[in-house]
Amino acid sequence: MLLDLWKDLYISCSDLFYPKLKQGAYAAADNMINPEWSRPDALAYRQNIRSKPRIDSILLTVGSGVELSRYGDQLSE
Repeated sequence: MLLDLWKDLYISCSDLFYPKLKQGAYAAADNMINPEWSRPDALAYRQNIRSKPRIDSILLTVGSGVELSRYGDQLSE
């Protein structure tokens, strides 16, 4: 799943898709580093997605930054 819209909508969108994720699903959120004006909303999204159960997430510093998150059992995989 790719999130690439207004950054202030990332959390509400992720709250909608999170309950529907299947084991091994990936979510990629674009523009996590640039543009600079979106950084507060991007940081809020990163904190929110990383707080969800069964999510592993990392910030990739490629392009404008991508938060790549995976849903699954961290202990069994």
